[in-house]
Amino acid sequence: MRAFTVITALLFALATLPASAEQRSSVRTDAEKKEDKEVDDAYRAAARGQPTHNNVKVDPWGKVRPAEAEKKPK
Repeated sequence: MRAFTVITALLFALATLPASAEQRSSVRTDAEKKEDKEVDDAYRAAARGQPTHNNVKVDPWGKVRPAEAEKKPK
């Protein structure tokens, strides 16, 4: 019975070991904080529908539509 208790305690300790390894303190540098803020601001702007600072026109059908020179005259 004593061996069973020791084995159970050992298995419990081994099972909880990975969980304690994940509890590291995360110290963020100023550069990482700045990058996080930029990502958060871009996400909020996209979620609100505000235009971003890069005004590139995107044509999702550009590869499907024929080029201007290939169009037939009406």
